[in-house]
Amino acid sequence: MKTSLAIDFGTSNSLVAGATAAGTLPPLPIDPSHSDPTILRSVLYSPRRHEWQSGEEAIALYYDHGAEGRIFRSLKKFLPDRSFQGTQVHGIYYSLEDLLARMLSTMRTRAEIHLQKELDQVVLGHPALFSPQIELHREALARLDKSARLAGFKHISFCPEPVAAAHHFAQHLHEAKTVLIADFGGGTSDFTVVRMRPEGFSDQDVLALGGLSVAGDAFDGGIMEHVVAPSFGSKIMYRVPFGSNIMSLPKALVRKMCSPADLLLLGKQDYKEFFRQLDQWSVGGDDALLLERLTILIEERQGYHLFQCIEEGKKGLSTSSMSAIDYRYPGISLELPLPREVFLELAEPLVQTIMKSLDDTLLAAGLQPTEIDIVCCTGGTARLAALQEALAQKFGREKLQQHLPFHAVIQGLAQRAFQLLAE
Repeated sequence: MKTSLAIDFGTSNSLVAGATAAGTLPPLPIDPSHSDPTILRSVLYSPRRHEWQSGEEAIALYYDHGAEGRIFRSLKKFLPDRSFQGTQVHGIYYSLEDLLARMLSTMRTRAEIHLQKELDQVVLGHPALFSPQIELHREALARLDKSARLAGFKHISFCPEPVAAAHHFAQHLHEAKTVLIADFGGGTSDFTVVRMRPEGFSDQDVLALGGLSVAGDAFDGGIMEHVVAPSFGSKIMYRVPFGSNIMSLPKALVRKMCSPADLLLLGKQDYKEFFRQLDQWSVGGDDALLLERLTILIEERQGYHLFQCIEEGKKGLSTSSMSAIDYRYPGISLELPLPREVFLELAEPLVQTIMKSLDDTLLAAGLQPTEIDIVCCTGGTARLAALQEALAQKFGREKLQQHLPFHAVIQGLAQRAFQLLAE
């Protein structure tokens, strides 16, 4: 019987399900090391040349090897970025598509082992918009298609992730409703407005799609920028030789420091040379210590560990009004307080940006918030209190429904795979 896989290839987590002509398959166990084996952390690690690992085992090996080697997270973020084509790993050049293909190949192989058959057909989920620029969105889809083909898939279909979540949510309806699907992940916030019936919906029932590349990683980046990065020199002031003006670090560089995906790019030679010169040009008394920490962070490739600590600190605020960023590494010892009110303050601009994109989606659908019957929230970041409060203020708390934060999209993609097999 012909089998099609369904893959929710997320910025933070990835899942695999499937379908046959007889129906859908539940999410498959693709990472036995995870507390939920159906979830594979979207992490890729190479301890040495030609060796690769993904998921929880990649993270464990990374720490076992003393943070040596190359570790990648949030790689999906670079798909619409023309400036990032690839990188050197242990002296070998890998394109972005090569790196993404390694993760997709891992998912395909583990699914084949579980189902005991070769699989070359897949429905791939993707954000509603990789980029607000349609041409970049299309280029990102083309790069994802190439990655899937490098991973061994021959028949590839795409489905927007919030549409997939809508397919799954429709099964829980008892009467026709106008539904906003809000999918808040690690890399993107995606929205779909659908006129939905218990028996499902057609393409014509999708009134609008929208979204942007601001989600969980951006909130972690906000904590990095306002709470952590000053301990790594983000606020250093300097004067270039023969210059009279005191300058601060370029904003573009600080943004890279505050992105878990972009931080790895600071290891390039031109950045290393700038930091070496900065050590001579800086005008602050403690700047040498801050730059030493930054050098260790970059050269020892400790960015992944640091952002893990930031994420843990953020999670601590769900049960307490005070948390902390506790980060330890030889040469660096930080314990930085993270009060809830500080996090809410730095999160507010991000929440407003997300809500603006949501408003644009409603406008495209030709609807007012009062005309939305249900707001279906899914994705790991959907539980963030600041987002929940903003949604409650706009739509009313009684309309909000939390829906399978990690499994709604993959089960919807499996249903889409089933539909395609039936056509």
